[in-house]
Amino acid sequence: MTNWIELGEASEISPGTRKSYSIRGTEIAVFHVDNDQQLGKYYAVHDSCPHQGASLIEGEGCGTEVSCPLHDWSFDVATGECFDFPEFSLTRYELKVESGVLLLDASTIEEPDIPQNPFLVRYGAMGWVDQFSAEENAVYAHRERVILKTSRGEEVGEILSSVSIHENPVPSAGTILREFTPTDQQTLSRQEDVTAPVFQDCQKLIQERGMPSEIIDCEQLFDQQTVVLYYLGSRMPALEILAQELNANYPWRIIFHPVDETPAESGCSSGGCGCG
Repeated sequence: MTNWIELGEASEISPGTRKSYSIRGTEIAVFHVDNDQQLGKYYAVHDSCPHQGASLIEGEGCGTEVSCPLHDWSFDVATGECFDFPEFSLTRYELKVESGVLLLDASTIEEPDIPQNPFLVRYGAMGWVDQFSAEENAVYAHRERVILKTSRGEEVGEILSSVSIHENPVPSAGTILREFTPTDQQTLSRQEDVTAPVFQDCQKLIQERGMPSEIIDCEQLFDQQTVVLYYLGSRMPALEILAQELNANYPWRIIFHPVDETPAESGCSSGGCGCG
């Protein structure tokens, strides 16, 4: 079901230019194409390169083509296609012009998940800090350990503080499921350390293939189903292929994750490379 919302006057975007809009926390880039084949056409895409999230508004290009200003990945804003890596296409949004006004179909843009009873929590091997939702009357103390549900699975976190819902609301990184118990500690103590062989195998494959990435750490999540490899270097499709190969050799779900992006920001921790 469509949900048309007004962006503004179409005349605000002259032929051959583009403009950004923020809709429900999602950045949208609207391009007014100026060429013989599509004169006067408007196209809207998610204003985030799937490589490293750079804004495409500042990218170079003509017609329906635009290049990412960071690493020159090229896209067709009419179709969303990535010319360099077809599996990394842009998210497109339907546009129309009525009475000179640009209207965008926002039916696929979800409202940001603002935490309810939010707490600031530190988690992950990289020590990320994000806001997590808790049950309505839940109370947690500073440095108390908890079990979290994140985009990656179940993992252990540490409470830093509660957060007023009136100050700096940000999207939730996940949910606080419950406090960390002595039984959970026993589970961790019995958990086989599988990180060493995965880490070594991955390093060996990266060196053999001359990939410009460096694996610096490895973490097994509390769910005992997910192993995360943290790396330095640019995100690239080759890492997703490598993750698939490793998944075929191990009984765990193995994902790659850049060290400089939290799971909440990367959005690609669900079984692939963590490459967004």
